[in-house]
Amino acid sequence: MCEARNLKRIRMRHNVCPITGGEISVTYRDLDIRLIRALQADARRSNRQLAEELNVAASTVGHRLKDLEERGVILGYRPVIEYRALGLGLVAVTRIKARGEALGNVIKSLIEHPHLTHVYEITGEFDVMVIGRFEDESQMNREIKSMLGLPGIEGTNTSVVLDAPKEQLDVELPIA
Repeated sequence: MCEARNLKRIRMRHNVCPITGGEISVTYRDLDIRLIRALQADARRSNRQLAEELNVAASTVGHRLKDLEERGVILGYRPVIEYRALGLGLVAVTRIKARGEALGNVIKSLIEHPHLTHVYEITGEFDVMVIGRFEDESQMNREIKSMLGLPGIEGTNTSVVLDAPKEQLDVELPIA
């Protein structure tokens, strides 16, 4: 979509600032970021509820959501899961060394692994870093050994997460 479209100014439903008495306007980009923030806080709200919070028409929220989805900004709406409550409280970070020519196949295999939540191709001494959730040390050990059996993996280094003071996938987006 065109950048100019995202910079177009729109009018708020109540377009008078209660403090200055001046007109309030916001760019589509600002509204989109405010909308994304609201969805990050609670994606179960209706367009009408979001519109009330953002001080715009419900149809505007619907149009902005459709645009964000079509542009690939919003990829879906998902619940936030407490994995410890499901018995998957052990988190491990594993760094993997892979032979250069095998790296693509190693990554493809790791992506399919059911206990891995993140697969990253990285720089440095290791080639890949994965994060996984497991029931216990025994399950983690079995899964790491199965990873070592993948063709092209030369070695691994695993760390068990002792505490997670912050686990957050969302990034706070700035409003211009």
